[in-house]
Amino acid sequence: MKNLQTSILMLLFLVGLTNAQQKTLNEITSFKIKNSGSFIDKNKDVDGYYFYYEVDKLKKGKREYAIRMLDNNLNDIATKSYIDDKNTILANSKFNNQALMFAMINPKEKNYKLVTFDKKGKQGKDITIPVSKKEMKWLSAMIKSGNFNMLFPVDNKGFLFNYVINNKKLGYGLKYVATDGGKSWNYKSPDDSKWLHSINPIEANEKVVVAMEMSRKSLLSHSMNTKILVIDIETGKLLFEKAYDKEENPRLITNAFLSDDNELVLLGEYFKNGDNIVKAKSLGLFSQTIQLDGTISNDNKISWKDKIDKMMPMGSDGKKKKRGYVYFHDIIRTQNGSYYGIGERYRKTASAVGIAGTMLSGGRGVSVTQLTITDAVVFKFSNKFDLENIEVYKKGKSRAPNLTDFGSPQLNAHILKAYGAFDYEYTQIDTDRDRFYSMFIDYERLKGQKNKLAFKSLIYSDGKITEDKIYLEESKRKKVFRVLPAKLGHVAVLEYNKKEKTIDMHLEKLNIDSSKIADRD
Repeated sequence: MKNLQTSILMLLFLVGLTNAQQKTLNEITSFKIKNSGSFIDKNKDVDGYYFYYEVDKLKKGKREYAIRMLDNNLNDIATKSYIDDKNTILANSKFNNQALMFAMINPKEKNYKLVTFDKKGKQGKDITIPVSKKEMKWLSAMIKSGNFNMLFPVDNKGFLFNYVINNKKLGYGLKYVATDGGKSWNYKSPDDSKWLHSINPIEANEKVVVAMEMSRKSLLSHSMNTKILVIDIETGKLLFEKAYDKEENPRLITNAFLSDDNELVLLGEYFKNGDNIVKAKSLGLFSQTIQLDGTISNDNKISWKDKIDKMMPMGSDGKKKKRGYVYFHDIIRTQNGSYYGIGERYRKTASAVGIAGTMLSGGRGVSVTQLTITDAVVFKFSNKFDLENIEVYKKGKSRAPNLTDFGSPQLNAHILKAYGAFDYEYTQIDTDRDRFYSMFIDYERLKGQKNKLAFKSLIYSDGKITEDKIYLEESKRKKVFRVLPAKLGHVAVLEYNKKEKTIDMHLEKLNIDSSKIADRD
């Protein structure tokens, strides 16, 4: 399982990567890191890097921060000073190809603040949103749930900021901030609703925003209704909505995107009418295509029992494996119109550690179940989302304790994804869409040898999928190794030397023909 809780990881991610074959950075630990990241587009192509850190303590509770921006060759673009209160917390940051936005929270002054910088480091006008103590508390709980996009970038257009409103019941506000000179707007849940509402933006383009609205009668309710809202991105007006109710059409939506024909495509799992998606087992996968006037043009269901189980390949031992579940991380459309779903198999199992912890704690606050995550899988769909093929790629097991023993395996997987439970890292797509690269971290348990940490890639090219991997050296006391996205066909390997306080990095070429990949150096 990926380790997301170390300060070293934050430090390494700060520096980003480079198109140079090798580089050493010295004395980078002398400032206090608050946040860092890459300028990445929808295809995970790296455009540059940023990092946000504390420089100095000022009088009257103020702090001086710096925001430093680099291009994809690690050349400096700009370093900008920023003064703010010491209680300000950087909650999230995103890049939309035009600008970088920081979402700040200040519990003492009771406000949210949105701060933007363009790619040359020029700061825009700050946007401040008042917030109550209760709203801030609920926002924190929503973020921890894992099913909450607080800040959502809209490529070359703007940003969506998702926050909590406390009216008669719990509600939401969705604020759109344009960065292309267009109109900004607000969309809010009904003030007089008797239900608790939350929203999660899941896709957007130059025409519409697609968001999933969830509602329940009370905080203790174990039943939830889901709606898909489609909003005009220029005006903020609701174009249409689709309900997926427990009684008539229960579905768990896990992926959404807008096709080249500007149709909304939803993917996920479907259930029997009357089932509660929070705790019931799904019947299979579904794909639904909806035109922007709300008309459903395609609704395809694929049964676990009747279709997927029969197509699932044998295991390496020649036996049919127990199906369990599949969590899809990404859906990729290729040049020929086919779609590929990149996922990992998982199942809900008993946790020996959790059971022991429950016995010691008297049964309080410890989960006795876990997700056991196994092989990588690739589902091939036609352009109408008919399932054509399933391929399974062997991978070591990872385990993650469930946050609750009550919820279904699907719901726990959806939440644990946000905590880094799965081994999937990212997918990069060639601009011609004739190849893609899906990356995983795998801890290989080898018989008669020392176990190894491998960086594995599934490479789609010429209509076929091949595997490649590089082994990462074992992290030791004085050195820590990490990997990050690099230019297409490569991966960046970073080595942090604690004693020398240096980072050495180099690019590893994946085992593919790179003749079609444009040189972006």
